[in-house]
Amino acid sequence: MPQVAERAAGPVALIAPAGAGAEQLRLFDSGVDVAALRIERAAITERRLSVNTRRAYRADWADFLRWCDSAGRAPLPASTDTVCLYLVGQARAEKLVATIERRCSSIAFEHLRVGARSPINEDVREVLYGLRRKLGVAPVNAKVALSVDDLRAVLRATPEDVWGVRDRAVLLLGFASGLRRSELSALDLASVRFEPAGLVVTVARSKTDQEGLGREVGVHRGRHRLTDPVGAVTAWIRERGNWPGPLFPIIDVNTGAISRRRVSGHGLAEVVQSAVKRAGLDPARYGGHSLRAGCATAAAANGASDLAIMRRTGHSSVAMVGRYVRHASVFAVDPLAGVL
Repeated sequence: MPQVAERAAGPVALIAPAGAGAEQLRLFDSGVDVAALRIERAAITERRLSVNTRRAYRADWADFLRWCDSAGRAPLPASTDTVCLYLVGQARAEKLVATIERRCSSIAFEHLRVGARSPINEDVREVLYGLRRKLGVAPVNAKVALSVDDLRAVLRATPEDVWGVRDRAVLLLGFASGLRRSELSALDLASVRFEPAGLVVTVARSKTDQEGLGREVGVHRGRHRLTDPVGAVTAWIRERGNWPGPLFPIIDVNTGAISRRRVSGHGLAEVVQSAVKRAGLDPARYGGHSLRAGCATAAAANGASDLAIMRRTGHSSVAMVGRYVRHASVFAVDPLAGVL
């Protein structure tokens, strides 16, 4: 008889299978607290995921629980058939392939987290493959890269008040460093070190570095005052002050007072959108990723190698960098030059 998930107020728990009690009793007699070990194992497993991924997994699992409840299906342990039907339902609801695949991973993670066997097998992978072919995997509403010319226009439209000084530093450091918006948000004043050639940014942890090995990114001085990231960061620190804490804090919208609270990754995306709007660009096309994408695209157009771009942006695969390289080189060679 299949195990049935207990409907409790807390996390979903499994009814122990026959024979498990005797095993746990023996372990208890020997002084091993199995329940505590299970809790610690779950905490250790979750640590390998970023905060954003854990948040997404919790939302995905909640969605799966709701679907199972409405469909009269057991969510934990879930059968392969249940997962397949759920994924087809997600496609009917016009979810993106990336979302469907992540929800599949969330289901597997939740099962493994509580010691249950993952229902994700070859049958589920066949359904995912079919959905990829049916729906396509091209990103929808992806934010465009901010070009160097547009960056200049945005900087010219940025005011000279306290918000402008901060936003100019955000835009130029974000573009020159190629950091993810979460990495940019996580920077503290102590994360920046000035050197004769420019400044060194220490990224303590990132999406591809959950163990906190850390990396340093060197940002050179710009040739022009308008686009000099080192000068912009210097001006912002002078405005901000040398108190320890977030490099980019929130500024009170009414008083202009600089708080001690960090601007979130979402807040940095809003900074970019507000800045491009002032320059007459469509803010819906831009976001926090536009700075990172702009860095990789400009570097590729400038002839930088994939390895050099990866060292700057922290990408873990050439395939990801290749998206920017292909975009930057689409007009590099005209095979019909002189023909038309």
